[in-house]
Amino acid sequence: MKIAENGLAVRRRALNMIWTAAEEYGFEPVFMAFTSDGQPDFYMNSIIGYVHKWYDPQIMDELFDTVGQALLKETLDGILWIGLENCAFEREVRERPVLSELRLACADAFFRRQFTKSRQQWMAQNSLVYALQSARWRTVLGKDPGLFNPWERKLFEELNYSGDWDAREIAEHTCQVFRRYFHFRKNGAQNLLFRRLRSTLSKAFTRILPSRIMRAEDLLFGKASDGGGQITARRANHARLISAAEEENNRIYIENCFGLPLLGREESEQTDRLLCTGRHAGCHLYFTAGQRPADAPADPLIRRTIQGAQAQAERNRTHYQEKLHFYQNSISRLSQQIRNALLVYPQPLKVLSRTGLLAPAEIWRAAELDDERIFTDVFREEHPDFSVDLLLDASASRLQVQEIIAAQAYVIARSLALCQIPVQVSSFLSLRGHTVIRRFCGYEEPERQDQIFSYFAAGWNRDGLALKGMDALMADSPSNHRLLIVLTDASPNDDRSIPSDPENRHFAPRDYSGSAGIQDTAAEARSLRRSGIQLMAILNGEDGSPEAARSIYGEDFVRIENVRRMSDAVGLLLQKQIEKLQVG
Repeated sequence: MKIAENGLAVRRRALNMIWTAAEEYGFEPVFMAFTSDGQPDFYMNSIIGYVHKWYDPQIMDELFDTVGQALLKETLDGILWIGLENCAFEREVRERPVLSELRLACADAFFRRQFTKSRQQWMAQNSLVYALQSARWRTVLGKDPGLFNPWERKLFEELNYSGDWDAREIAEHTCQVFRRYFHFRKNGAQNLLFRRLRSTLSKAFTRILPSRIMRAEDLLFGKASDGGGQITARRANHARLISAAEEENNRIYIENCFGLPLLGREESEQTDRLLCTGRHAGCHLYFTAGQRPADAPADPLIRRTIQGAQAQAERNRTHYQEKLHFYQNSISRLSQQIRNALLVYPQPLKVLSRTGLLAPAEIWRAAELDDERIFTDVFREEHPDFSVDLLLDASASRLQVQEIIAAQAYVIARSLALCQIPVQVSSFLSLRGHTVIRRFCGYEEPERQDQIFSYFAAGWNRDGLALKGMDALMADSPSNHRLLIVLTDASPNDDRSIPSDPENRHFAPRDYSGSAGIQDTAAEARSLRRSGIQLMAILNGEDGSPEAARSIYGEDFVRIENVRRMSDAVGLLLQKQIEKLQVG
């Protein structure tokens, strides 16, 4: 099977499809679905999400684990999902009638993909799973199943799982079917010979499928020596120590994909020693302004990544220009709201005066300069004494809204700059153990705000480490007060685990996702606030969980469900933060 070469991004797209259907973000699905060209299968990934939504996950996971120990694991997985598709569809379509149209489209696409097969592929088509899949989609299209073998016809009838069954009924029926047709024994041990045979036999039953559901623990994509796609354990590379050579390879890859580092090698290593500790041990922080190395990379995968980023930047700019009138109005409206907030809550400004509080450090001015201004007085004026940082989540979960995020960030940054508020804009993502923080424009670089349109999404997001990195990046703020606004879906998720922590009764590494990722990000958010940084978040559309956002940001977040309300929502949030500055 050919696997798309941007494997992490493709996997994240599949995850988002599953999470959206399940109405639950952050869990790690046991399976994912891909078409023969390596792209996520929208309908079947939705079915995986509906199975999680409607059926007891513990019972279903036990069933998947049991089947996963079988001799014909891949074959039985494929057959099981033919049955699960039917019952999940019947259960969900009651609430989502449009699912019928999606199912018909999936069936039609299944057969259309067959026209692209070569003669050799057709000759190799010897798959029980394919025959049963074909029968399912033929019936969806209102045709005869087309099965002539009585054994196959009878097995296919057994796969008409009912939408009225619960998880226990599904599990029991599945085990009975597999026992009758494949001599499947629950909890049966496999000897070494069977384990060697499983791979060979499974290939004969499952090769050249137009669409296939695969176990998620086997989804780290790469290139095999023969040029074909290979699939290895997704977290296997992170369960062992990485050699110095591998670390250097990863650093070079990051540098070529995202730009030259802002820090020198020694300073970067020192930053890692200070910040990449505890829950982030073994990870790295990489700061960049996106400047490309002088020499073009030789690696075609890196070149393709750069080309993809450039294409996305063009799409971001096109989107903004197509909606120019709307976004210009948003800038005008938001900047006026910020000005109004500054008028209501003027900032205190200490100045030298002939009266007021004595300033001991200025007494020399009276003796040496005959200057009577050796006192300080406090004036209230409109000039703001705070800076704002925008931090954009650039993980692959944001793939579908990249243009909107870039436009929103530009509108906010431009509005702040028009009010003479120093603003710095960065993005973050995680890849190969590196949390990459890319700075688009600095506090004193309003002319570089157009670089925000270079934003693109890929990889993972280790939100907690990104917040630690921003604490360091914001140290250059020219203002006494610092605000950080994170544009996020509040769903931390990284492929590098959290190390074991026996002192806190965590005796094994944990995935950086779900509650563990949220707890870490919340802890780093509290640390930021203790250092004097005010923190808030913006959630886009229906993405992300308000509960997770509340755990991390408290009440200092806003969800923008309609982009036309962006100016009002952001304006109110900033007004709230400016009021806090005044109180402080």
